[in-house]
Parts: sequence; C-alpha cells; structure tokens
Amino acid sequence: MRWIAAHTWLLFLIPLLAGILLCYYTGFPTYLLKDTEINYLNRDTVLALHITSEGQERAKTIRYSASTADNHRILLYLQKDSLDFPAIGDILLVQTSIQRGDTLGTFDYGHYLRMQGIVGSAWAYRRNWQIVGHQPIKGLRATAERCQRWLHQQYQKMGIHEPELGILSALTLGYREELDKTVQQSFSAAGAMHILAVSGLHTGIVWGMITWPLTLGGLLKPLNEQRLWQGIICCITLVALWAYAFITGLSPSVMRSALMLTIVEIAWLFRRRSNGINSLAAAAVIILLINPLALWSVSFQLSFAAMMAIILVAQRMQQRIWLRSKVAQYIEGLLIMSLAAQIGTLPLTLYYFGQTSNYFAITNLVVIPAAFILLALGIAALAFSWCIVGHWIAIGAQHVTHVLRLFVEWIEQLPYATTHIHLSAPSVGLCYCAIFSAMMMMRGEKVHWWWLSGVIASFSGILFIELHSTFNILPS
Repeated sequence: MRWIAAHTWLLFLIPLLAGILLCYYTGFPTYLLKDTEINYLNRDTVLALHITSEGQERAKTIRYSASTADNHRILLYLQKDSLDFPAIGDILLVQTSIQRGDTLGTFDYGHYLRMQGIVGSAWAYRRNWQIVGHQPIKGLRATAERCQRWLHQQYQKMGIHEPELGILSALTLGYREELDKTVQQSFSAAGAMHILAVSGLHTGIVWGMITWPLTLGGLLKPLNEQRLWQGIICCITLVALWAYAFITGLSPSVMRSALMLTIVEIAWLFRRRSNGINSLAAAAVIILLINPLALWSVSFQLSFAAMMAIILVAQRMQQRIWLRSKVAQYIEGLLIMSLAAQIGTLPLTLYYFGQTSNYFAITNLVVIPAAFILLALGIAALAFSWCIVGHWIAIGAQHVTHVLRLFVEWIEQLPYATTHIHLSAPSVGLCYCAIFSAMMMMRGEKVHWWWLSGVIASFSGILFIELHSTFNILPS
C-alpha cells in the first residue's frame, strides 16, 4: 500500500494501457462503421457529398474530406482534369464507388480509415461530378479553420513566398495544406518535423511569451503575490492561450497542451501545487470525451507520448546532471527534453513511419530556438499586418525561415541521417514496457532485479517478434 501511495500515477497508467489494449483487440470503434449499415459501399452509385476540407494536391489527384447525406466521412479523390475544383462547403453530385481500402502488405488501410472515423475512399473523373450547391461548414472547429486560412493569406499579402510561406504557416498556425512534400521529407529526416506540427512546444513558447512580461520576469515579487494581480494575469494568459489554440485549428495536440496549461494556471491562482501526470490525464479525458476517435489519431498518440516522457523521464535525468554555467544548463535542458521526447515517441514513430533521425539532438539545439524566434516574429507580423511594420517583421521572419530550411537540408544530407526500422504493434507495446522498466531502475542507486529482468524480457520479446515477422526463421 505504501508503494502504491507513492506511485499514484500508476492508477492512471494501468487502466489507460488496459483500455487501449481492449480497444485494439476488440476493434473499437469499427463497430460504429459496419458494412451492413452502409448500403452504398463497393458499388457504383450517385451520392451527394459535402466538401469539408481544402483540397490536398497529389501527383494525379486532389484529395478532399467530404461527408455523405447520412453524415459518414469519406476521402474523395478528384482527377486533375478540370480548371475548376470545389471549395469548402460545396455540395457535389458524384457518380462513384466508395471502397473500404486495401491491405498494403501488413498494413490494413481500411481498418486505419475506420479508426479515424472514415468510411472509405472514392475516386472520380471530372465528367462524373458537378457542383450543385453550397452550404457553409458550421461549428467551432470549422470557424477556427477559416480563421487559420485567413491568417495564412495575410502572410501571403505581406510578401512571404514559398517554400518559406509553407514552413512559417505550419510552424505558427498549424496550417500545412501548402507545405511542400520535399520540405516535409527534409524536416522528417533531420528530426525536426515536430516544429511543423503545432503542439505542446509551440503552446509552451506562447505561454512563456505571455506570462514572462506579465510577471515582469519575477522582478516585482510583492506585486506578483497579490491575489488581484494574480487573477488578472491568469485571465489574460488563459484568453491569449485559447486564442492561439483557436487560430491553430483546435488540433488535439494543441488542445492537450492548452488544457494542461489551463490547469497549471488555475492551480497557481489558488496556490495549489499542480501535478504533471494529473494534468495530462485530465486533458486526455476531456479530449476523449469530446471525440473518442482522437485516441487513434497519430498526432494525439505522439503528443501524449512525448509529454508523458518529458514528465517522467526528463525530470529524472535532470536530477542526475548538474552544470553551473547558464549556457551549459540551457544546452543541457534542450538535450534532455529532446532526448526524453525522442524516447517517448520512438516506438510509435517506427510503427507509423518506419524511420527515425540519428541527429535529432543536434537538430533540436537549433530548431527549438528558431521556433521561438519565428513564433514571436510570426505573431508580431500578424498583429501589425495593417501597417508597414508588419511587412518589415514578415520579411525578417522569411529570412529566419530560409536559414532554418538550409540548416535542416544540411542535416538531411549528412551520412547516416536516418535509420529505417519498422516495428509491429506488439513490439511497440514491449518497447514501452522496456522504457517503463528502465525508468523505474533510474529511481534509486540500487538496480532492482525485477526491473532489469523487465528490460531484458521486453527486448527479448521484440527480437523474437521482429525476427519471426521479418525473416520467418522462427517457428510459428
């Protein structure tokens, strides 16, 4: 009982893991999308489809997210044989066939789509579809996405050009529709893709940029201890924080970090000590209550895995390293944070993408400060977009973005920049068992044999599974 009381966070972790395993092996939430309930699957028919997203250009098609008359989501691929393409809110009559998705090797694409709440995909020539009406997309998220696109257009008007425009919009607004594929590949290979997906890092930077001037960097301690002034700081911070979450499209990763920081601010206001695990758990519960399918979102999984690792691993690593120099402490903090996040997300990264960067530590020493500078410049440029000052700031942001892109491309060209390994789902689970066991070993000076055996058993299981699936040299 004493051990459980000292590790109350296990009361959250164990049920969470059990729930994830139960959902994975029972097929939740695929029961929501049974074939028997959708009578137009796998047969040629005419459907009325409501376009709910901007088109994403592919090699020969443009992909849209659309909804059917019975509110089922599909992916619609339109052939590039037209001068005019639909916009968000357009209603199309399409002659097509909706397919579940094929199995690509060991990857069940249809199952993946169902986990995202998507029925299937459809493909059509220009002669097989026409626009018959328009109905604006309603809802808070749709409004947030329209605001996101409008701010992206402001960057364009201020003279920022591609490819820097796509990078800056992705980094500051989470708008990735016009992000060049080669740029994405470069950032992924260099281990800097996380700065192009607005997440806890960006929200934390914005939070710091808000709270530091409001508290005057902690210089006026008597003023900061007054309850009235604390209430004013808390209100301003929360309004600004959720305003930023809104303009970035209210993605799961941003909502997670915004909810966590909201809990931290409220705890600070009431002079309560906040707990990182409890805040993370509360954010996860709120997001999943709003959208249970978010559990199967890659961004949701990576965001929470990274944050969990930072809370549990980074803190323990920082307790064992002491540096006196301010510069050394700053570099140490960046390295520890990036290493912890990499440890937390590595199994999922190898499972979904099959590759990881070998120079992520070097990359993060540059890209994280660059992200701070670009966020400050980007927000300032948008705030002053109505005058010439905004144009000057935007040009400065473009130059900084250009230098960042050149650095990332240089890292990409280094030898052995990436390692290509693909993990199966059971191996991902065993990886996290090994990480958990290793973390428990770091608690004290003594190495307990049961945690060491957990690490050895986990890696032995991974080796067995991967050898069996890859080389087929072990008995089935």
